[in-house]
Amino acid sequence: LAMVVLLGLMGTGGCEKLTGAASPKAAPAGTATAMGWSSKPQVSAEEVLAKVNDAVISRRDLELTLQTLKAAREGRGLKWTPLSPEDLKSALDLLVMDELKAQDGVARGLDRRTEIQTRFWSLYRSFYSQEWLSAQLDQVKVEVTEAEVEKVFQENAMFFRVPGRIRLRELVVTSEDAAKAALVQLLENLDFATVAQTVSVRPELASGAMVDAQWVMRGAEKATFAAEDETSRALDSVSEQAAFAIDQVGGVSSYVKGADGHFHIFQLVERQEGRQRPLTEPGVSDSIRNLLWLRRLDERSAALQAKAKVETFSDRLTNVEQP
Repeated sequence: LAMVVLLGLMGTGGCEKLTGAASPKAAPAGTATAMGWSSKPQVSAEEVLAKVNDAVISRRDLELTLQTLKAAREGRGLKWTPLSPEDLKSALDLLVMDELKAQDGVARGLDRRTEIQTRFWSLYRSFYSQEWLSAQLDQVKVEVTEAEVEKVFQENAMFFRVPGRIRLRELVVTSEDAAKAALVQLLENLDFATVAQTVSVRPELASGAMVDAQWVMRGAEKATFAAEDETSRALDSVSEQAAFAIDQVGGVSSYVKGADGHFHIFQLVERQEGRQRPLTEPGVSDSIRNLLWLRRLDERSAALQAKAKVETFSDRLTNVEQP
């Protein structure tokens, strides 16, 4: 089917420049079959959906087309809905037209054009590379055992943990005197958000949605476990030490001079302790299996390269035209 669609697309791009009738049954030297492409599989009579000259379009051909359409639609974030009988007929009609264009294109010699052959074999290479990966993946999935998964988990347990995190209110002032005055008020049990609204240069950090939405992690743990988590942030090292030293919810830190040159006071709103994720937790064993599968595939790829004769000419890369 991939060859049919490919040749169909190439036919629409070049047939208008060709003249003269040609029999679609002709198979000149240089066609995909003559160049070693495998012939289409045998199809039982009840599986045939259409006959196009000497070619047939099978139920599986249409199913593969529908799978491609479904993947493309879902790739755009749209919901896939099975086609109605009328739409299925339209999809089959398109396959028939693709087959007609492919046959006519080959009969007119499109498959003997150097540029078209180059594009064809580029797709051939990519197609069978993906099929190789799929076949090898089926094998390595069977090879990886539960004992291997357990072993990797035990050796790398530190990477399977949920880091501790805290939620903070923050008061920011520009001078040490202002920080001292604000801290005195807080130690007299004045409301943190109220004081911040009066003196902080960033009062939104002490109340409202920003406090509720964002967590703070230790810098090293965020970098290791949650680098792309936009719901959490890290502080500079001095501020981090002061914030995480608060021992109870509602408590406040002393003032510290942050990396921004301002003075900061923190109040602990909520704390979530870090924990070790067990192997039985959803996602843990699956992530290890995926890692082991990738390792096996890398090993098999390396083995292919090791036994092959490969020669590259890097100095010629300067002649490559890029889009």
